[in-house]
Amino acid sequence: MAFKTWRLSDRVSLIQETGVASFMRCNIWHVRGRDCDLVIDTGMGLGPLKDWVLRETDRPIKAIVTHCHFDHSGSLHEFDCRLGHPAEAHNLAAPQNRAVVYSGAWTEIEIVDPRAHPDFDPATFRITPAPLTGYLDEGDVLDLGDCAFQVLHTPGHSPGSIALWDAKARTVFTGDALYDGDLLDTLYHSDPATLRRTLSRLQGLGAEVFHGGHYPSFGKARMTELVESYARGENTLVDVVAWYHDMRRETPDIYADQDWSGVRLD
Repeated sequence: MAFKTWRLSDRVSLIQETGVASFMRCNIWHVRGRDCDLVIDTGMGLGPLKDWVLRETDRPIKAIVTHCHFDHSGSLHEFDCRLGHPAEAHNLAAPQNRAVVYSGAWTEIEIVDPRAHPDFDPATFRITPAPLTGYLDEGDVLDLGDCAFQVLHTPGHSPGSIALWDAKARTVFTGDALYDGDLLDTLYHSDPATLRRTLSRLQGLGAEVFHGGHYPSFGKARMTELVESYARGENTLVDVVAWYHDMRRETPDIYADQDWSGVRLD
């Protein structure tokens, strides 16, 4: 089994790839609507994600990529409707490992458990090309029939990062612009000053639920702590290898004791 699912509410499920280090797993969000469903981010592509999602729905699926990085775009090619920001469309259509950030230190750490995926070879891993079938940019709206998401352009982590904001439910899917862990702003196309502006914007949305690209979801109080900590120059990921060893030693599975009781999830 390449995936597991937590059903958080009638509308939202969290899907994750098994066999990937828990602190590296991309949060793959399945959002159910009346007329269509969203899959927000697609993991590394270690198994057939579309088949897994189709166990839960018979509605049309729009696959959204919040940014082009290897841990978020691996199964995007499986879907007929593939949407993302135009600034990173070229990286998805012709994904080079450096462009999708699978290079350097990221290839030196054991992201994938060889016992779960014995055929995975970090030396030959590549993302399958997935040309976008449509673009999403600031102000666009994704209408699912009984709910709608406004697209926010949230650069800083990467130039084409986007978030999806449901103003009615006060819920935002933030990708890697904001999650409950050390933020990454040292990549070849990251920009810390831009990320600070993005975080300030997310802080001012009035959201009550934050579904990030990694780690468990959180509420408004934790969001404030994370944004203010980053503004002080804290909770940033600088040394990937040292971070990996610290996380592997201290948090063998950050989702094992996941508690959603403090966050409204619908």
